[in-house]
Amino acid sequence: MTNGQSTTTLEENNGDHHIDEEDDVIVLNFDGIENNNEDEDRCLFGNLVSITGETGSGKSLLVSKVADLVTGGKASVSLLQSSTATSDMTPPTATAEMVLSLYDESHISFVTKTLSDMDLDPEIMLQIPSENGYREITLRLKRTISLVSSNKGQQPRIKSNCFINDHLVSLKTLKAIASPLVAVVNAPVAAAALGQSSSRLSMIDNGIPPTVLTWVHQLQVTYRKRKKDRKVLQKEMDSQILPVSMMRDNNNNNNSDYDDKQLDLLRHWIDELDGFERRITDVQNSICSGILMQNDDLEIERLLEDLDGLDWMTAANTVSPDTSSMLYATLLDLHDYLRNLDARIIAATEARDSLASMSVSESARAALERTRQLLLDAGPQREGNMSGTITAKSRVGVATEKAHQMLNHVEDALSECATFLDDDSLGLLATLKATRRTCPLTTEGLLEHITEWNILARKHGISPDQLPHCHDNLRKELDGGVELGSTLLPEAKIAEAKALKELEEGCRVLTGTRKTLCLRISSLISRRLPRLGMENSKFEARLCPIENPTYSRSHLGAEEIDFYLLHDDQIIRDTGTIETKNSNHQIGGKVENVASSGEKARILLAIECEIPGSISALGSNPTESNTGGSILPVTVIYDEIDAHVGGRASIAVAQMLFDQSKSCQVLSITHSPSLAAIANTHICVRKASRVEGIERRKELARMASGDMAVEEAEVFAEALLRDASINTRE
Repeated sequence: MTNGQSTTTLEENNGDHHIDEEDDVIVLNFDGIENNNEDEDRCLFGNLVSITGETGSGKSLLVSKVADLVTGGKASVSLLQSSTATSDMTPPTATAEMVLSLYDESHISFVTKTLSDMDLDPEIMLQIPSENGYREITLRLKRTISLVSSNKGQQPRIKSNCFINDHLVSLKTLKAIASPLVAVVNAPVAAAALGQSSSRLSMIDNGIPPTVLTWVHQLQVTYRKRKKDRKVLQKEMDSQILPVSMMRDNNNNNNSDYDDKQLDLLRHWIDELDGFERRITDVQNSICSGILMQNDDLEIERLLEDLDGLDWMTAANTVSPDTSSMLYATLLDLHDYLRNLDARIIAATEARDSLASMSVSESARAALERTRQLLLDAGPQREGNMSGTITAKSRVGVATEKAHQMLNHVEDALSECATFLDDDSLGLLATLKATRRTCPLTTEGLLEHITEWNILARKHGISPDQLPHCHDNLRKELDGGVELGSTLLPEAKIAEAKALKELEEGCRVLTGTRKTLCLRISSLISRRLPRLGMENSKFEARLCPIENPTYSRSHLGAEEIDFYLLHDDQIIRDTGTIETKNSNHQIGGKVENVASSGEKARILLAIECEIPGSISALGSNPTESNTGGSILPVTVIYDEIDAHVGGRASIAVAQMLFDQSKSCQVLSITHSPSLAAIANTHICVRKASRVEGIERRKELARMASGDMAVEEAEVFAEALLRDASINTRE
């Protein structure tokens, strides 16, 4: 193996390309290699390795899927054929394994540092020999997946076991180590990524010096921190309750100094509120003394208990507005309750007097006595002897007697009502008066305090429930304990503005660097286009400034980047489309809108040739991937990146992949005979075999023509090999 090469092993019995449950490991066997070293039989030699085979032969499963699993990709149940479980009920398992040999110092340093960051000892995990300053390490990356039974009625779940050099590690650790070293590029996904602003920015930033990106990233982090600090202080400032005049003065002057007149006014306000606080506290103490008295009214009991649990300082120091207003609200509720209670006592007293009082001329009992007298006066006179015996009764006399009996019943009912209303121990009046005695303060006295509370609140321009908070803030302002509006918040704003100014300067440097790089790669890629079958076309990478950038965590800098595919004599219209000067016919535009799938693939590879590692940066976060000294991948695996490319363009694509393989190993799953011919190693997936000599020529012929014109196809394959040999020597 040469510098930066990788060995991919996919193990399985019979060398088939699918995963079988009987043997839990899949192996890619190279049947055509005669070599006594079994490990070398499994190696993918060469900087450029082409993997070919009929559609459906399992090329992607054998290479890109295994690499995706080893780099932390998602495992699916479809990889395990659970329907063919063994008789001993052994759970179906599969293992994906990749061996990387690292020679470059940047790769070795990355692995050792990442292991240390994961609290793993590199000396234990790795064996790093050093002879005459030359170092090499071998990474055996392995992931075993298996099905684990779940509860009845639920789908089985997948369990992963991950290993680095046979040491058990977490999936997070395996991904952190393997993902930067192995890039798996799926052609449709990569082409679609061209339509994402973050992906285009990541590709360009891969060619920016890491020192510039790190510097701007740190400036952006500092600015975001200063902005957050200012927002926190602003929120605290907004929650503070100070008089309107003081808030206005502080916001305008931005200083912590008060003149003598302002200090005298501040002290006067505090003394005034101190006196009111004492009066409210005395009222509370007076009212809450009634808690000790026995009381059957649950409402007054609740109000008194609530009031007893509150005080002025609790309301002042409570952040929640709902809680800070409870003291004022409870006093209002108590006042309303006492006013209603007093009204009920008055009504009960009047009702009792109206029923049974003899001293009240209009009472029901007095009216009843007058009725009795009228009946007596209107009744028949007594007739009889001298002893007064009634000798005869008139009809009027009988009616009078019945009326007297009915009045007796009414008198009894009035007596019962009067007894219920009376103020003895069981009467309603007694109960209401006992309840009222639990709060000795009069409603008028309580209303005076509530009115004074409202007057003070209006004086300071705040709502009544905020008065205790305002009082507390005034004290802190005088003591110097809180300097938000006068010192801390203005200082935070100055720090934020300074950080923003430094970030804007850094972004200008980054913009200049990006602009220079965009101009360079636009020229270089445009020179490649004619060889890629895109004559009279040119490529442009353009910076698009962002108005009012937010400098979010996911975007570095103050611009976006668009890729354009243009033709000669073109101008940009306001709509962003490309038109000729002499026609309204649209002939160009943004790559994601106007380029075909084949053109996108060719442009991607052209950018990769000019900015190594740019394709593997697709979809990454520019503020995280490129700011810490990014490394180039050891191996790049392309899954049919040359799809939809044919003819002379396929030869140019193959040459670009060969050029890329000079800096890292390239594995390409392909149907292109041009690429297969130029590759250092050609793997044909039938059983899984490495093809050389005559077998390789036959495979190229099959790729070119299938089963038609076999002899002519083999002549063409021979020409491909001959031409590839000439190109690689150059």
